[in-house]
Parts: sequence; C-alpha cells; structure tokens
Amino acid sequence: MTGGVNTKEQDLLTKVEDLREKIIEVKEERRRLIDTTRKLRDEKRKLVEERRKQVETLRKLREELKTLREELAKIREERDKVRAEALNKREDLRITRQLAEKEGEVAKVSLKRLQRRLEELEWRQMTTVMRPEEERRMIEEIARLESMIMRVKEARRHVISVLELEAEYKSILLKLKDLNAQISEKRSEIETLRTHLEAVIRRLEELNTKIEALSKAIEEKSATIDELTKTLDNLYSEYREGLVKMKEVKEAMRLGVQLEILEKKKREVREKAEKGEPLTLDELKILYGELDL
Repeated sequence: MTGGVNTKEQDLLTKVEDLREKIIEVKEERRRLIDTTRKLRDEKRKLVEERRKQVETLRKLREELKTLREELAKIREERDKVRAEALNKREDLRITRQLAEKEGEVAKVSLKRLQRRLEELEWRQMTTVMRPEEERRMIEEIARLESMIMRVKEARRHVISVLELEAEYKSILLKLKDLNAQISEKRSEIETLRTHLEAVIRRLEELNTKIEALSKAIEEKSATIDELTKTLDNLYSEYREGLVKMKEVKEAMRLGVQLEILEKKKREVREKAEKGEPLTLDELKILYGELDL
C-alpha cells in the first residue's frame, strides 16, 4: 500500500515539476515577446512622429511651391507685356529710322546758314525797292528757304526721335532681360523645391511601409502574447490541481501510516488482553476503536 501511494505521489510530483518548468518557459517566452513588442511600439511611435513632421514639411513645401508658381505667373505676365511693348517700340524705331534715313542729307544742312540767308532776304525785301519781277523772285526764294528750314527741322526731329526711341528700346530690352533672369531664377527655385518635395514624399512612402509592417508585427506578437497568456492560465490551473492532488495524496498517506500504527497497536493490545494482562484506558480505546487518529 505504501509503495503504491509513493508511486502515485512521485507521478504527481513529476507532473507538477514538469508543469512548473513549462510555466517558467512560457513566462520567459511571453516576457521576451512583451519586451520585443514594447521595442516595436517605441520604434513605431518614433516613425509616426517623424511621419507627422514630414507631413507638416510637405504641407509647407506645397504652400511655398504654390507661392512660387503664382510669382512666376505674375513675372511671365509682366514679361509678356514688356515683350509686346518692346515689339511695338522696335516697329516705331524702324519706321522712324526709315524717315530719318530719307531726310538724312537734309538734316545735315546748316540751319543757321538758311536762317541767316532768310533774314537777309527779308531785310532786303523790307528795305529795298525792287521791280515786280525781282520782287516775285525774292518772294519765291523766301518761300523756298522757309520750306527748307521746316524740312531741316523736321528731319532733325526724326533724328532726335530715333535717338530717343533707341534709348527707350534699350531700356525696355534691359527690363525684359531682367524679367527673363527673374523667370529663370524662379524656375530654379521651383525645381529645387520640387526635388525636396519629391524626397519628402519618398520618405513618407518609406515611413508608411515601415509603420504598416511594424503594426502587422505588433498585431501578430500581441496575438501570440494573448495565446501564451491563455496557455499560462491553463498551466496554472493544472499546476494548482496537481498541488491539490499532491496534498490529498500526502493526507491519504499520513492517514494510511496512522492506520498501520493503530492496527499494530491493536494487535499488541489484543495479545496483552489475551494474556490476561491489565489494560490502560488508552489501550482500551485503541482496542475498541475510540481513540482519535
């Protein structure tokens, strides 16, 4: 009987020890998973924060890009107006040059000489008595000189107009050159900004991919942790049941040992009674089964 009980107790003890080792292993595995999951969450939190900053950077870059494009559109609009003005001014200059070239020789005539000659003729006309034929020739000559003076003045105005138009045309061309330089600069700024913006978009795509992968890994590990927790609950339950059974077996073994001792004492008391020897009160209780174990 005692050997059977010991074997059962040993089996229970082995099972309880196995359960305890298994609990330790599962707890350690769960702890490692929890630590790994915590690190993954920390990494994900950092990436999410970086993504938030990158999104804000992207928003600002898009606003800057919009502003630059609006500025470029305004400069282009002004450039188109100045270009049209330059074309009109160039046409005016071309026409004025043609007129100045036609009157080129006239413009070279000495205006002072013509005016002096006119003054002399007018003086003679007013101070000299001439025959009608001479008077007529004098009037014709005066008229010719006056006409010539007007032509010289007009020719010189054309020359002056050419110079003025050339100066205006050059000024417009300089302005056009400056506007083209501004357009080139804005285009360069836009290209640099677009390159930066594309880099931010690529980084956001990378972050989204990493965050998605981390979320999936965290979800999988969290599910495994839940499974291990359930496993631990079951193992703890089995472990507690094993301890209860071990306690029951030990109690049974204790009672079994006491019964063996009692039976032995009963035999000894019975033998004593059969010999006619006097029995004590305790021995009587043992003999008649009234002694508590």
